[in-house]
Amino acid sequence: MMAGVQKGVVWIFFSVFFASDASFAEQFVEVTEAAGIAFVHRTGARGNWHYLETMGSGCAVFDADGDGDLDLYFVNGDHAQAGGENALYRNEGGFRFVAVPGAPGRGYGMGVAVGDYDNDGDLDLYTTGYDANVLYQNDGQGGFVEKKAGVTGGGWSSGATFFDADADGDLDLYVARYLTYNVTTEPRCDRVGIRTYCDPGYFKGAPDLLYQNDGNGRFTDVSFEMGVADSSGKGLGVISLDYDGDGDTDLYVANDTTPNFLYRNDGGHFEDGGLEAGVAFNAEGETQAGMGVDVGDIDEDGRPDIFVTNFSYETHALYQNRAGGFFTEVSVSTGIAAPSLLPLGFGCNMFDYDNDGDLDLFVANGHIFPNVKAFSKAESHPQADQIFRNNGGHFETVTAGVEVPGVSRGSAVGDLDGDGDLDLVVLHSGQRARVFRNDGGNAMHWIAVKLVGTRSNRDGIGAVVKVTAKGKTQVREVRSQSSYLSASDSRLHFGIGPANRVAQIAVHWPGGHVQVLKNIAADRVVVIKEK
Repeated sequence: MMAGVQKGVVWIFFSVFFASDASFAEQFVEVTEAAGIAFVHRTGARGNWHYLETMGSGCAVFDADGDGDLDLYFVNGDHAQAGGENALYRNEGGFRFVAVPGAPGRGYGMGVAVGDYDNDGDLDLYTTGYDANVLYQNDGQGGFVEKKAGVTGGGWSSGATFFDADADGDLDLYVARYLTYNVTTEPRCDRVGIRTYCDPGYFKGAPDLLYQNDGNGRFTDVSFEMGVADSSGKGLGVISLDYDGDGDTDLYVANDTTPNFLYRNDGGHFEDGGLEAGVAFNAEGETQAGMGVDVGDIDEDGRPDIFVTNFSYETHALYQNRAGGFFTEVSVSTGIAAPSLLPLGFGCNMFDYDNDGDLDLFVANGHIFPNVKAFSKAESHPQADQIFRNNGGHFETVTAGVEVPGVSRGSAVGDLDGDGDLDLVVLHSGQRARVFRNDGGNAMHWIAVKLVGTRSNRDGIGAVVKVTAKGKTQVREVRSQSSYLSASDSRLHFGIGPANRVAQIAVHWPGGHVQVLKNIAADRVVVIKEK
C-alpha cells in the first residue's frame, strides 16, 4: 500500500465526487449499542510502529447454532492484550445479541472463513493471523472446539476461504499469506522525517497455502502440487468463483502492490491467468494495493464481475467479465473511479441493499497511518464508509447512514432481523465494531436461497443459483469468504422489486447437475436440498 500524495488531483477528485453524489434518504441506522454489541478491536499498538498493528481484522455473519437466525463473530488483533479475545454474539431475535464463549483466538488475529469442513450440518470457523491460524469445529450447539487438523499455516496469514478444489464433495481450504515478516526485526520507517508504519515495499511476499481435505478430519498441504505456492504475491483478500463458467471453482487473490492472481482450476490443479484475463493490473497496466474483494454480476449478463478495493490515490477496480475468460477494468465508465480516489478502502460487499434487483456496493474505508495528517493534509485516519447505488450498471454515491467516520477494515452482510433486507456489520481497527440495521430495503420483495448439499459439500459452496422473476434472471454463487478478511451469510439473497412471486429457481450444483423449482412465493427463505 503506497501512500504517495498527489496534490495535483485532489481538487479534481472533490469536484467530481460532490457532483456525482445523489440525494437519497438514509436507509441504514446504527444499532450497535442497542443490539448489545460491545466488541472493541485491540491493535496492541504501544508506540513501536509494528506494521502488523494496523492491518486487522475481519468479521463474520453466520448461523453458529443452527437456529435459523444469524450470529456475529469478530476477530480481534492482539490476543495478548486485555480484552483481546475474539467475540461470538448469539442472535436472540428482535435485533438483540448476547456474547457467548467460543473461538477466542490466539496470536495476532486477522481473518475468518466459515464453512462446514466435516459435512456434519453445522458451520465451522477458521481464523488467520500472525503465526496462529486456528481451525474451530462447531460442537453442534453453537460452541467451538479447537482442532489440530494440519492447517496451522505459519508466517503472516490474511484472507482464507473454504471451497471444493477437487470436486470430491468436501471443503478444501485456501489461505492467502501477506508478507515475509518478523515483528522483532522489521525496519524503522519514516515519511518526510515523521515516524510511521512501513509499507509492503519493505518486505518480500510469501507463498499462499492450499490444504486438501482428507475427509477424516485432517488436511494435507498441497500448495506446490496444486500450483499456488507463488512467493511473488502479497495476498490480502481471496474469493472463490467460477469465472469461466466451466463448472469448477477458481480463485481470485487481491495482492498488495503486486499483480493480482486469478487461479484457473483445471481439474484440481491451478494456473494463474490474471495477466491474460486482464485482472492482474488496473486499466493503465499498473499494480495497485489490493485489499478487499467481492464478486457479483454487476451488469446482469449472467457472468461474475470482480471488485477490488485499493489505497488512497488509487481508484477501486471493477473488472467486468466479457466472456471467454477475459475482463475489462471499468471503474471510470461505471462511476466508481472518482469517488474512490481519495478514500483508502478495505472491506467491500456487493449486495442489493434496496431489493430493486441489482447489486449495489458497500466500501469500508480507513487509513493505515494514524498520523497521516502530519504528511498529507488531504487524508485522514478515520474515514467515511461509502454506499454506491447501482443504477443500470452505473454507480452513484448515496448518503445512506453509514458515513460516520471510522477506521474500517472487515465488513459482512446478512439479514440479521429476518425482515427481508440485508443489514451490515463493520469491524474498525482499534475501535468499537458497528452494526447497521437496514430500514426500508424490504419495501420491495425478495427471496433468499439456502442450499443443503448431499453429493456436493454440505454448504453448496461453488453452486450457482439463477432466480427468474418478471422475466429478469439474477445469478449468484455460494461462497465462504468475501470482503476483507470476512465472511457474509452464505444464503443467497435476491431482491426482486415489485414481483411477489418467483417464476423459477435453478440450482447448478458443483457436480454439474441442475435442480429447478418453479412458481415460488416471494418474501421468504427457500431451503433446497440436493437431489
